[in-house]
This record gives sequence, structure tokens and C-alpha cells, in this order.
Amino acid sequence: MTQATLARSQSLIHILLLVILCGVLYFPYLGSTPFFDKGEPREALAVQDIVQRGEWLFPLKRATAIPSKPPLFHWSAALTYQVTGRLNEATIRFPSALYATLGVLLIYALGRKLFGARAGLLCGAVLATTLIYQTQALSARVDMTLCFFVTASLVLFYYLYRGFLTNQLWYFAFYALVGIGTLAKGPLGILLPGLVIACFLALRRRWDLFAKFGFHPGVLVTLFLAVGWYGLAATRGGEGFVDRQILRENLERFAGGSGHSQPVYYYLTYLFSQGLPWCLFLPMALWDGFKRGFFSDDDRLFTMLWFLVMFLFFSIAMGKRSVYLLPLYPALALFTAKWFYDQAGATGGRLAIYRSIAAFAAVSGILLLVVTLGPLWNRDLAWFLAPVERLLKPKDRANLLVVKNAIAGFGVAFTAAACLSGILWLATAHSLWLARARSAAYRLVPISILMAFIGWSMILPAIAESKSYRAFMEEVNRRVEPNDRLYLFGGFNSDPVIFYRGGLIDELDPSPEVIAKLGTGKVYIIMARQTWKKLQQQNGNLPPPLVESTGAGPEGDSPLVLVQAAGS
Repeated sequence: MTQATLARSQSLIHILLLVILCGVLYFPYLGSTPFFDKGEPREALAVQDIVQRGEWLFPLKRATAIPSKPPLFHWSAALTYQVTGRLNEATIRFPSALYATLGVLLIYALGRKLFGARAGLLCGAVLATTLIYQTQALSARVDMTLCFFVTASLVLFYYLYRGFLTNQLWYFAFYALVGIGTLAKGPLGILLPGLVIACFLALRRRWDLFAKFGFHPGVLVTLFLAVGWYGLAATRGGEGFVDRQILRENLERFAGGSGHSQPVYYYLTYLFSQGLPWCLFLPMALWDGFKRGFFSDDDRLFTMLWFLVMFLFFSIAMGKRSVYLLPLYPALALFTAKWFYDQAGATGGRLAIYRSIAAFAAVSGILLLVVTLGPLWNRDLAWFLAPVERLLKPKDRANLLVVKNAIAGFGVAFTAAACLSGILWLATAHSLWLARARSAAYRLVPISILMAFIGWSMILPAIAESKSYRAFMEEVNRRVEPNDRLYLFGGFNSDPVIFYRGGLIDELDPSPEVIAKLGTGKVYIIMARQTWKKLQQQNGNLPPPLVESTGAGPEGDSPLVLVQAAGS
């Protein structure tokens, strides 16, 4: 067998391993939780509009409202519906999991080309198991779609730059990826890769490539895809579209914050918290990279600029949300994995840092074992969770209370997974104590798999159950026939209600007198429980609710009721 054949076989094995890893981390949990936050049902309504009205070019929410994002994610989810014939949480989240898996394979391909096969495999595994990447792979939001196309654009550019690909058609493929990326989340699809590439070429003084890429006929492909859709959408949506998707979601969000204004240092803590478990080693990886000199070779410089340019861009922008950092984590995965692969023991101060991280890993393992085995001698975990509870925000404290009440019912699977995670954390601590960084990295991958199992199959469903309106709407749909009149009344987030109803629901004017004026027949109204209590105080003769929700909405403060209008 030739060396080339062995390399191809090894590559196929690595790809298979990464596909299995992503398959275990993402796809089993696509339908494990109902929609319970604000973002997912908002995007789901645009998908529902494509499916029900066949409006592919310019999908709307509730058949009238202009979505805040371009339709690439919605198209992907609608295509999933076309294949499966189902429109539910799993099919709407599927594109995110698919794009996440493809992104992992792209980073493996680049890592393999730059650093070797085994290092490339670790690059893919690090990205796949990074906390924010896992979270967005299971979210019906547009962010993973944007992340994939930005990653694909940058990987293909670097392949062209290094001469790994020489056929001129690849240049057109690059511009097509950039153009399609704008349909994921707007101008960021061009701006993010464009800034990274421009900074890289400028620092390398490759002015010839500025001209080559800037005046390549493939630019027309990008313009056709991006400007073409925006032009058609502006024609259809008019001033409302321009105001919503161009001004508010881009210019105002960058310059004024548009409701998400945060200080320039806002992302420093999120950069590390979202990068768990690999962020534990990020300071050392960055330090070693700067010490060796990122200018020493193209590979280090490109991956560093990928991270640094995006981090600075999002930090300067006034509007900030933690998920915006997602497109820079593929770069972090590349040089973090390479750093792991280069480590060969440590002494002095470096060994002390390893052992401090080992202490953290040991504490994590011990805490997991205490949470798991503690109920054997004390069923009430309040003694353990009380110190943590005091550190949390009210919303997070409420989620912790839900988990604390549900943990006793998680069963043997939770006990086994948590115990094994605790043991692996202790094994990781042992490896780090001996300065065996690569061995620790290999242990962090199964830890991430086990923690994903606990989080997505047990903890998140418990939290979702306390907030989601799905069970409530299933009961409403059993009681209220499609031809019956159903209305929404009062202020609450009704996106998930409309999605789970499967179609539009008319809204009543926010006036109590409106209910008394409704005609006879089967007339039903969905409203917040607090609204119902106020109406009941004004009119004690109102009949009791037919159905009450256990879910209290995204903020945990709006349980709903179904009532039948008086006199109907």
C-alpha cells in the first residue's frame, strides 16, 4: 500500500470519527427540548411561513411581520421539512447541527493540511466539543449558519493563498460562499472574512493579492447573490424591510447597540466561559503563540488574525451578545489544538500553571461525585447548592431551583454519566499534574460527550418544561377545533403559541371590554394568567379557565390560560 493510499485511509477514518462525534453530540438532542426561549420560535415562524404559504423569496412572521434576518437558515429548515414531511423542533434545528458538523470537518481539513493528520483530528474534536459551538449546533437560530459560511470562506481563501487549490473554479466557489454567507445574517457574511483577509494580506504586504481578489470576476458572483436578494427583498418589503434588516439589525446594532449596548470589555469573560472546557488552556496557548511570534509563519498569523480581528470588531461594536463570538471559535480550535499537540512536559512556572488547572479539574470531578452520590446519605441538595445559588442572577437562580427539584428523578443514567464524568475529571487532573497536556485533551473529549448527555437529555428538558408553552398548546389544540375562533389577548410573547397552534391567531385589542363584545359560538381566548386575574377582579362572574399552562414563558413570568368568552 502506497503512502498516499495510507494517508487517504487515515483521512477517511478521521472524518468518520468526527462525524460520529458530532452525531453523538448534536443529532440525538434536536428534539429533546421544546421551544422555550424568545429566539427559536421567532425563527420557527419564518420557516412555518415558507411551509404554509410557499413564500420562499421573502418569508414573513405571522404572514405580515418582516423577520430580522435574511432567509438562508429558514430555507435550510424548510428544505428539511420537504425531505421529512415534519415541521417540529428537530427539523427546524437540524440545519444548525448539519452546518456545525460540516464546520468541524472543514477545520479538520485545514488543521490536517497545516499541522498533520493527528493534530487536525484534535482540531476538529476541540471545535466540536467547545461549549458555545455545541449550544448553537442545537439552536434554531441563524448564528451557526453564519459561522459555517464564514469558516468555509476563510478556509477556502487560505487554501487558495497557500496554493493547495489551483483550479480557477475554486475562486468562483470562494466568492459564491461569501455571497451566500450574506444571506445568513446580512453584511457580516462579507465583512467578517473580508476584514480577516484584508488584515492578513496587508501584514504580509501582498498587495498583488489585494488586486487579484478585489478585481476577480468572481466578485460579480458575490454581488449577484447578496445584492440580488437584498434588492428583491427591498422591492417586496419596501421601507419596512430597509429599516428592519439593514438599518436596525446592522447599522444601529453596530453604532448604537439597538437594545444590546455593552462596554468594550464585555466579551472578555464570555470568551472564556463559552470556550469551556478548552478555555482553561487558552491563556497559555495565546502566550506561547505570541512568544514564538505569530509573524514567524503564515499559518500562525492567519489563525491569530482570524481570532483577533473578529474579537476586536465585535468588542468595538456597541451592540453585543455573547453568541456573536461564535465565528472566531474555529480559529481558537486550530491553534489551541496545535498547542496541545506541541506540548512535551513542563517545569517551573509552566508546571505550576498546569497544576493549578489540575486543581480546578480535581474540584470539578469531586463536585460531580458529591452531587451524584450525595443523595445516598442526604436527599436534600440545598446544603450544597445554596452557596452557588447566592452568586446567580434571579433568572439563573430560578433555573437552578428547577434543576434541584428535578434531579432526584433523573435516574440511573444521570448517576452513571455524572459519576463517569467525575472520574474522568479526576483522571484529567492527574494528567495535568504530571504535565501531560495531550493526554488531558484526549480525556476532555469524552467528558464533553457525557456533559452534553446530562445537559441536553436531562437538565435542559427540565428547564424547558418550566417555561415552554408546548404542552399547553397541545391541550388547546385538542379542545379548540381548527374552525373555532381563537384569539390572543394581552401582552405576552406569543411566538411559540402561534407556532404550536400551527397557524395564525388573531389578536384582540388590549381592552377588557372587547371580550364582552364577542359574538356567540365557540370563541376562545389565550391570555396571561395575570391578565385573567385582573379581569376576574373586575367581573367575578367570569367562568374559570379551561386550560392553564405549567410553562411560564421565556422569562418565567407569564403562565397562560385558555378561557371561553362570556356568552359564547
